[in-house]
Amino acid sequence: MIASLDDVERLLRPAGYLGLAARPLYLLPMLRTGCLSELLTVEGADAGWAERFGVRVHSLEEQTARREDTLSGRHLEELMEHLPAVVGNRWRGREFALAAYGTYREHWRQAIGRTGATLLVPPAPGGGDLLTDKVLMRDWFEHLGVPTPASVVVDSIDYPLLSGKFGPVFVAQKPKGSSGGNGTYLVTGEQEARELPQRSRWLVSEYAGDTTFSFHGFVPREGTPEVLRPALQLTGVEGLGSGFGGYVGTDFQAPALLPAEALAKGREAMERIGHGLADLGYRGIFGGDFALRADGSVATLEINCRVLGSSWLLGELEVGAGLLPTMVRHFAERHGHVTIGKPDLDPVEAVQLTIRHTDAAGVLLDAPVGGVYALEGDRLVFRRPGAGLLECGPADTQECVLLNLPRAGTALHPGGILGRLVTRRPLTTADGRSLNQYGRILVNAMRRLYSFVDATG
Repeated sequence: MIASLDDVERLLRPAGYLGLAARPLYLLPMLRTGCLSELLTVEGADAGWAERFGVRVHSLEEQTARREDTLSGRHLEELMEHLPAVVGNRWRGREFALAAYGTYREHWRQAIGRTGATLLVPPAPGGGDLLTDKVLMRDWFEHLGVPTPASVVVDSIDYPLLSGKFGPVFVAQKPKGSSGGNGTYLVTGEQEARELPQRSRWLVSEYAGDTTFSFHGFVPREGTPEVLRPALQLTGVEGLGSGFGGYVGTDFQAPALLPAEALAKGREAMERIGHGLADLGYRGIFGGDFALRADGSVATLEINCRVLGSSWLLGELEVGAGLLPTMVRHFAERHGHVTIGKPDLDPVEAVQLTIRHTDAAGVLLDAPVGGVYALEGDRLVFRRPGAGLLECGPADTQECVLLNLPRAGTALHPGGILGRLVTRRPLTTADGRSLNQYGRILVNAMRRLYSFVDATG
């Protein structure tokens, strides 16, 4: 049984997990606790991470000197194609337990096998299409007694018909294979409806509200499903390079400003979903996304049964409190260990924000190094090394941590991640829809740390 960081040191670190993720940041709790011996990623690690965490990092970005929008997942496929050049013969004869962010694909094991390594993959969790198809998911929510937005499945977007049902503004979603808000569209008029991509199947829903929040949940191998910290979902914030529904960050302090009754309803829905997942045979992390309606009621939008884009930040809070990170529990349980956690629902100062490149493609001439920065006037000034929230000073120091940064010489394409801001101060308005004054100053100061030359020049 694994119940503490000491147990991690004794039982998990010797396993030497292989981490597989689009970016190193997503597996930071595994790095903090020393569980990873090798890390295979699309984007490169920030300077000093390999030495700091005692891990060998292999990235596609090192081979291509290119950073693009990674939402489609095709870059992980390209990474697998580049494996012989990325790792050479260094893995021959080795055995790795897998720690993968997101969905694992069987042919990746075959690709890793061609390097001479053996990859130990945990059994597939239960649930199947029910947990990846939003249409089936909504039906399941209704079976569980969980409130959802009014919705309909259609084969084309007929604006006059659908606006008569849902009003002039509604949401159209690709039912499968989307994450981070990718494949979700806000339809506000007939022209927008005509410009949507052609699909044979759409999930169309009422627009349930401007404010969205989420909970982490955990289904253990033994014991009762757990509901963990809530967070305000930051989506589609102007000036960050993401469109409607695009996930741009998380604020773990902001739920203190939400109605207590709404949080209670979200928690109740998570409990029902957690027990439903346990019955399906699912084990590990899941996240639930909720919309707060104008009348104070709550609509359940979807769940994601995997490590989430905010799981690493949750892990920072847990490691800082001396607790077993939920992410570590997720991978340990999938590989057969029983774990025990201590759920904490209290709001806490922790914010992350993703900034994407919004100009034409360019090659970076100058780029900042990752670490702790302080705001001096309208400038960000490097203070000391740091990998995440644990190195960031209190809110009144005006410190932040910059991470997930491309290096000088990298070709940065529109939509590619310019970097992430991590701080203990709020960066958005209370509804999570717009940057506040401090957030605007930080984002602008961060963008000024870069200089580009035209990629074709």
